[in-house]
Amino acid sequence: MKVKPLVLALITTLSFSSLISSANACTRILWQTEDHGVFVSRTMDWSESTNPYLANFPQGSEYTTHLSNKNLVTSKFAVTGITAYGVLMDGINSQGLSGNILYDGGMDLGKGNNKQTDGAITYLRHMLSQHKTVNDVVKAATALAPNEEFIEGIPVRIALHLSFQDPTGDSAIIEWREGKPQIWHGKQYTVMTNQPSYAQHLSNIKRSARGWGEQAQQWSQTNLGTGGNTNPEDRFVHATYFSEHLKEPTSIINGILKLESTMFRIPHDAPNRPINGKMAGYATEYSVNRHLQSGETYVRYQWGDIFSQFKYNTQDIQKSGKMIFFKLSNVELAGNITEQIINSGH
Repeated sequence: MKVKPLVLALITTLSFSSLISSANACTRILWQTEDHGVFVSRTMDWSESTNPYLANFPQGSEYTTHLSNKNLVTSKFAVTGITAYGVLMDGINSQGLSGNILYDGGMDLGKGNNKQTDGAITYLRHMLSQHKTVNDVVKAATALAPNEEFIEGIPVRIALHLSFQDPTGDSAIIEWREGKPQIWHGKQYTVMTNQPSYAQHLSNIKRSARGWGEQAQQWSQTNLGTGGNTNPEDRFVHATYFSEHLKEPTSIINGILKLESTMFRIPHDAPNRPINGKMAGYATEYSVNRHLQSGETYVRYQWGDIFSQFKYNTQDIQKSGKMIFFKLSNVELAGNITEQIINSGH
């Protein structure tokens, strides 16, 4: 099954101004529970609607690992996820390996490597298509950083970093600096936001936590040690603090509810920073909340005149064996839309 990369929507829809504004947003949080499996939640925060679609790529799909279309490979596993401007930004494969792309202004892929055929923008889909576990991804990512990918008509790069998680609770954060992979691998790495470097975020937590005191003594007046705004460093501290207070859920839906509540949503019309003399903003467009063992996924979409909440099951979608591109920014979506998604495929 041959499928070209979903770049047409990216080329035709992505606005130059949105890339220049470099919205410093998005949050990912991971939670491994004792009796109810592993949960992961993320927000998509940006300066405009990203025109998200649910995409399902069946096992055996052929795809290219770079936007240049030069390297054609076959997917070992089915992959289901959400696209932004046509590029997979969040997904899970048929083995339960999940991944997320977030903005990272500090990304530095170096001058490229002639031995590397993988591209940075298409990296998430490629990793999910080829690997079973976080450990497998880490082994693959250690050798080389991917190459830059540029889109005709857009003279700036798309900067990013990635998180991966699997049903064991294993986690990895991957950044690139000076052309080299920077990887934090272990179950303790549960939160990711944006720049500065992940090492700086961990340093912030170590410094801030000294003032939190014993967990049993923490309460609503505990000073988290942040400036209290929406910047990535404050959101990292905020998410770490509140996710550490989560108690064992009573069910899958209770686990999704609890983890989703710890994420900071960027308010609409919140000022970000001046760009060319004009204040640029960004806000939370949607949140994705997933249970890795069951494939249960809940989405809350909020942009413009659309405010909707719905769920679907990625395992059922993958079992259909269908190629699917299903628009998610739809005011009519509500409840369980799994069958609706499957019926739209071919």
